[in-house]
Amino acid sequence: MQIAAIDIGSNSIHMVIARAIGGGDFEVVDREREVVQVGRGSFRGARLRAEAVRRTVSALARFIELARRRQVDHILCAATAAVRESGNAGAFIAAARQATGISPSVIPPEEEGRLIYLAVQRALQLEPEPALIVDIGGGSLQLVVGNREKLLTVASAPLGALRLTETYLDGDPPSDQTLERLQNHIRKQAADALTAIAAHHPVRAYGASGTIHALAQLAHLDRGQGVLERVNGFVLEIDALRRLAGRLERMRLREREGLQGIDASRAEIIVPGARVLLHVLEELNLDGITISDFGLREGLVTDYLASHAREVSVSGEVEDLRVRSALQVLQKFQPEDWQVKHAWHVSALALAMFDGLATRHGLGARERDALQLAALLHDVGAAVAYDNHGEHSYYLIHNANLRGLAPDEVERVALVARYHSKGRPRRRDPRVEALTRRDRRVVRWLTALLRIAEALDRSHYQRVAELEVRRRRDGVVIRARTRPGAQLEIWAARQRVDLLVRMLGCAVTVRPALTAARGARAGRNGVGMRRPAIVRAPRPAPRELPARAPEPRAAEPRERGGRSG
Repeated sequence: MQIAAIDIGSNSIHMVIARAIGGGDFEVVDREREVVQVGRGSFRGARLRAEAVRRTVSALARFIELARRRQVDHILCAATAAVRESGNAGAFIAAARQATGISPSVIPPEEEGRLIYLAVQRALQLEPEPALIVDIGGGSLQLVVGNREKLLTVASAPLGALRLTETYLDGDPPSDQTLERLQNHIRKQAADALTAIAAHHPVRAYGASGTIHALAQLAHLDRGQGVLERVNGFVLEIDALRRLAGRLERMRLREREGLQGIDASRAEIIVPGARVLLHVLEELNLDGITISDFGLREGLVTDYLASHAREVSVSGEVEDLRVRSALQVLQKFQPEDWQVKHAWHVSALALAMFDGLATRHGLGARERDALQLAALLHDVGAAVAYDNHGEHSYYLIHNANLRGLAPDEVERVALVARYHSKGRPRRRDPRVEALTRRDRRVVRWLTALLRIAEALDRSHYQRVAELEVRRRRDGVVIRARTRPGAQLEIWAARQRVDLLVRMLGCAVTVRPALTAARGARAGRNGVGMRRPAIVRAPRPAPRELPARAPEPRAAEPRERGGRSG
């Protein structure tokens, strides 16, 4: 099923085309945006101007034609502040229906906030604590508080960037008196909304609008780090925002239009947008804002899929957004049953070693999660070509738009997958060199564990059932409790211990323990046998995919006779 969702904002019209992939999830397959400024000139007189209506209806017709050519199943269309507040909204809707056959739905602020919450909840891993979601549109400011489980409150204020530009900014650049007048207006108009939000004590902020994206892009460029390739998960710190806002206010419009990373229409309205965002963060004592690349239109898709679940193939629910996102990528590039089982098993083996060596590597839950994701996705590059598939895996992971991860986390996951088979992460690789010293250590540790875990399922038959990690005076022993026919796995793992030896600074031995099962049926001879029927079975329905693979047991490291190597 494909769905097109169109958001007619006061400044721009946006469309995403998304393909449902089960479990309420989707992937975006196309995007369109056009600056039409349907709200241009409407905020003082509360009426849409004829020329603005024509521009918007014309763009809407082009978007819907594209959606129909893509053979979408459903078209969703919503209009926000400018249309909502206008006295001639009915005429606009009639014109849109006549030109396109679609009647835009004019949604109230509460519904707009709810849809934005659904979008950010889908794009980022929200925490159990209350969080603020900020959306600065062309006509209004939306403030939403929610956590991982539910929406808590929505507040709105007439503080859109286009509205403020038209009604409060004059002079180029704006004078100090103009900026003071603008600030006083923002303070007054935002007061009630901020009071309602503050009652929920949000501990962090997320941003989901074009104005906030543009500010993040400019702040990233200010750091001298070039164009921000991945906005989702980027953190815009309040100190950087203060410096940027001050610099923008001193520029003439033509100077702002020349800035890399924003277009001319955004340059016109970004000064009041920056002021509004800075005021919100300061009043709520928040030190920055994490950017979401999903907004109202993705919220429309999410809401539709939730309310039409029977029309969509439903997958088993995986609670963790990051794992769910990784499984979507895995199913796209490695859909066969045996490929999915191999990915889960390698993940379980890697995590067992991570836990067994916890006192040696000193890494935490964040790094453990990165190892799990890298293990699940380590082989996806084979969909491009088996030769050099580690490099292909890096590219696919880096560009797969994994949800719930910051850009630096995606890079670590991709690099660990890159080196799971051949080579090791060295500083002569520019991507490794670009990491911090700590992150290089993390990548090397996780790569060392993944290389051995992948070898322990070398035949893809899941011959290793359990692992024990033991510390001894002469080094570390990894004991693999195996099923019959695991000679290849033990041999392969022994060839892959080199990086772990470097990280531990001692010998690493891989040994088989007692077999986990006796009297195996057909195929008991292991290496060289035909795949058993369970491996050749048809791909299971998405709902049969386990939410969590059973993890092999990792014994607590034990000291024997003194300090280990």
